Amino acid sequence: MSETELALIRAERSAKDAAKRAKERAVALAEQEAQRKRENLNIYRQKCAAICAAVSKRPTNLKLVFDLETTGLNFAEDEILEAAITTVDGEVLFESRFKPAYTKEWSGAQRVNGISPEDVEDAPGIIDKIGEMAALLQNAETVIAYNGKQFDIPFLERYGIRLRPDAVIDDPMLYGAVVYGELRGEGEDVNYKWKKLAVLADYLGYKGANWHSAAADCIATAYEVKTFETERGKENGRTSDHHLEHRRNEAAPTREQRSSGGARSSDPIQRR
Repeated sequence: MSETELALIRAERSAKDAAKRAKERAVALAEQEAQRKRENLNIYRQKCAAICAAVSKRPTNLKLVFDLETTGLNFAEDEILEAAITTVDGEVLFESRFKPAYTKEWSGAQRVNGISPEDVEDAPGIIDKIGEMAALLQNAETVIAYNGKQFDIPFLERYGIRLRPDAVIDDPMLYGAVVYGELRGEGEDVNYKWKKLAVLADYLGYKGANWHSAAADCIATAYEVKTFETERGKENGRTSDHHLEHRRNEAAPTREQRSSGGARSSDPIQRR
């Protein structure tokens, strides 16, 4: 092998080594940046929590529906882009978009919720509105959210909103899966398959639009809840109260699902 050939081989190895080191540095810098973001976001959320803690405790008999749109599914790193709170009759009590404090882009979530960075460029930060949300949710008798037990409520808790200890938390996704009736698994592992909000609403006859607007999702969820209540009130309803409660428990997520940090294909944490 000639000296020229050896020099080419050495140069190729050197280039590969340099590229590897550059990649490792980029990964390390990205992780450092992500860690700084998590730390800063945590401080921001602590300030939000202080606002929530100062909200007056004035219990109401309100039954409220709420929904969030976020930059992603990661409780530790993602932020809230939009929130809405309505009554079960569809009256909008709160609706706002928010400019994230530290997240600059969210292309994956944007494909789902349609909210771009430009859409929230001039929006308030959630810290400016969290008190209004807390005043409603922390005092409500009943709080309803589709996939709320797995996603929306834990997300809000990261910002300091704490529901009343005696609050009823209603998640129609759980018993909605029973009503829809599609099964997954085999043998003893058979269970009901979670359905997206729009799919279940369509099944129940809801004619809505503008999916993934938080307010629109609240109104659709309220429709589902009222439909279930109507069905349970009929003697010839598809499901008796006793059977429905039993199936609600069957459809409820396991402890392992609730504590899971990531979403799996069959997990309800996957967004609507």
